[in-house]
Amino acid sequence: MKKLTMHFTAILIGLSMLNCDPEESFYIDFYQRVFENAANVDVTIVYHSLDSTDEKSDTLRLKANTKMAANFTSSVSSDGVKEGNSKVIIERNVGIYYDHINNYGKFELFVGDELKKEWIGPPSYLGNELNSPYNYDSWSILKYDKPIRDGDYFMYGAIVFTVSNEDIGN
Repeated sequence: MKKLTMHFTAILIGLSMLNCDPEESFYIDFYQRVFENAANVDVTIVYHSLDSTDEKSDTLRLKANTKMAANFTSSVSSDGVKEGNSKVIIERNVGIYYDHINNYGKFELFVGDELKKEWIGPPSYLGNELNSPYNYDSWSILKYDKPIRDGDYFMYGAIVFTVSNEDIGN
């Protein structure tokens, strides 16, 4: 009887897996974080991650009028991706720059060796007047027509933060 029960259980598991869509169940859906330089000069963005042990920094160099994916932190799965829930997509991807232990990283914007701007969290809705990677309102969403598969991930689009001439004082 034990063998019959085990065999029956295996059949049920197999049947339930046939009804399972791998794209829905086993992959991570996300939006790529992208930084765009709309300024007339090359810029460098340095992200300082503050954690309990030390400070780590990552650097992104952007030529004038270019954009680049930024992987300052690992990708974030976003439950609202497929439904196009803009608020959830932006909050989850921007909120990753805040460690929720009353510490937050900071972004520094350089032109050459000159520090032009420093952005410090925590993230929030700060309106369209303040351009900051910690301002949910400063990010825009670019949704792809069709998701791009990358290994175990499905990328549905990009969220874009744009550095402007105003950010560097021009």
